Amino acid sequence: MMSALVSVVLAIVLGLTNIVPYLSVIPDMVKVGVDYISLDRYRDAIGKEELIAEIKKSDDNLSHPFVLADGDAFDLVRKENNEENKNEYAKALYDYIIANADGLLDTDIYPVMPYVLDEEDSILPISREVINRMVVLGYAWQLTDEEKYAVRAWADLENVCSYDDWCTSHFLAAAEMALAVSIGYDWFYDYLNEAQKKLLEKTTWEYAIIPALESNHWFTWSKNNWNSICYSGIGIACMTFADYDAEKSAEFLAKCYKNMPIAFENFTPDGVYAEGPGYCQSGMNSIVYFIASSRNFFGTDFGMSEIDGFRQLGSFPVYITTPAGMFNFGDNKAEKCYTPVLHWYAKEYASPLLCVYQMSNMPGNFAVNSSESTERNGSGRDYALSSLWFNSEYANADFSNEPLSMYLKSDVGQSLVLMRSAYLDENATFAGIKGGYNFINHGDLDIGTFVFDSMGERWAEELGPGSYDAPGYFMNLPAGGRWKNYCKRAEGQNTLVINPGATLDDQYVLAECGFTSFEENANGGYALLDMTDAYRMNGCIKAERGFELYNNRTSLKITDNIKCLVKSDIYWFMHTKAKIEISEDRKTAMLTLNGKQLKASLQADGVFSVMPAKSLKGEYEYDSDYSDITKLTVHLENVKTAEIVVALEPVI
Repeated sequence: MMSALVSVVLAIVLGLTNIVPYLSVIPDMVKVGVDYISLDRYRDAIGKEELIAEIKKSDDNLSHPFVLADGDAFDLVRKENNEENKNEYAKALYDYIIANADGLLDTDIYPVMPYVLDEEDSILPISREVINRMVVLGYAWQLTDEEKYAVRAWADLENVCSYDDWCTSHFLAAAEMALAVSIGYDWFYDYLNEAQKKLLEKTTWEYAIIPALESNHWFTWSKNNWNSICYSGIGIACMTFADYDAEKSAEFLAKCYKNMPIAFENFTPDGVYAEGPGYCQSGMNSIVYFIASSRNFFGTDFGMSEIDGFRQLGSFPVYITTPAGMFNFGDNKAEKCYTPVLHWYAKEYASPLLCVYQMSNMPGNFAVNSSESTERNGSGRDYALSSLWFNSEYANADFSNEPLSMYLKSDVGQSLVLMRSAYLDENATFAGIKGGYNFINHGDLDIGTFVFDSMGERWAEELGPGSYDAPGYFMNLPAGGRWKNYCKRAEGQNTLVINPGATLDDQYVLAECGFTSFEENANGGYALLDMTDAYRMNGCIKAERGFELYNNRTSLKITDNIKCLVKSDIYWFMHTKAKIEISEDRKTAMLTLNGKQLKASLQADGVFSVMPAKSLKGEYEYDSDYSDITKLTVHLENVKTAEIVVALEPVI
């Protein structure tokens, strides 16, 4: 809150008459109180009494497996694996998973795991490892009928049932363990004896389902991915072990169908996931896990998949993928975002682009590594689910009708414009710019930041996550510890910094900025972002950024128009790994990266300079090392108005 107060004082001292933007901090702060919760339940959700009847009905017709995938999915893999002309990708998946399952048979390398708390006082890594093992071993047992895989799986299942608890103090761990045991129970159902089934059932109820019902957990009201993961894991367990107590199962499942859509606000109406691509994976995966299991158990998802934004969500990981990686705003890494649910989406909505994109995550040969868990050394779970959800009919289908330029937004204030020359082409051009709301969970002070890929290289870099161990890293309030990390500040983005000494935060933490225009054309497209709210604490009354992909979708122009109340200090930044050489007149910069060149031209105010990727106020203790990155910079001093126009053009 200090940065806001400093700005108000500054406004008064300077004799500014228009302090209305500063006074609006008060309602903004009130809004903060509900930014992570919602009272907007799914009004058409099925109720408890109806679900009791549905559970009894499904019990009469239920066959195993049904969690995540049903018997038909396994039959299809079995059939295709026996065909002479089987798909190369499908074969690679199968071979990898079976080799992974064989590796797990070596209990010296992959022993059962003791109950050990991690640095967050959680057993979440154990829960996720058990999920991986159940999926990999269950896949192998279902498709080969070799008992050795079931024997190995039971050792892990019996082990986790011997724990004193499943760490409900960190409920994500309990929910994921409930999912793991549900998969084990369901996929090995025909192998397990009655005593084994009773142990899994009793333990899951005592360690996960009853605690979920008896306590008022914060995820009940949450919009973030804890909602999706916890409701999905416990909800699937309630389907799996519904016979134990149909009434209580129905009670929790009613909450799932009613409350899980709270988190849908993150991606309604256009599918853009507010927290970014990496967090999209966990949230989207959990929602699809639940919907797929619900359809197999009840024959329906009771309308959940019809909620606006769910269908569009499947395309988001592909749309935000760039030739050189990912538009990794916020706490996201630049690695491409692969997930098997893209195959589920491809089949559900006849979208070949999603299928072909996921197919580019071709597995290699599985190698046993005693220093790594199966979760980290190849993600056998993801390959197994890819195999079960893959539809070879889409492997060579045409996706030329996909839009090349788009404006995406979500109800929680996130907004992006993405423009490209082609999909799935490492030499294509990609330009993406972010508007949105700075107070987004895992967000940065990054309104106006952009990435630019061309000729197979990333020219304008996003720095991604900082150290999660940094003090106050997840305290997003004004002047909070998060904004002391260089990569979270506006100066660590590809955007503007105005009067950096005026406030502790170099963009208004509670700013919300939208695109006032967007158009696609044959040469690319154009968007105009009103960034004024991001700089209203810094004496700025107008900040607009034009963003244009042009010249047959090869070049990018960024046009900034700025107006301040008093003479001001303005910085324009673009982070890059390229070597920068500036011309004598300082109006042109030649960027060189891996033998390729990009020309930057300054077409209005200012001159180019180069700065290190360091804070203007000095480094903080937890700042990462960005010695491989410099900033192409335009610095204007003592100006009230400015026009900064930078064109980026590949040198072919």
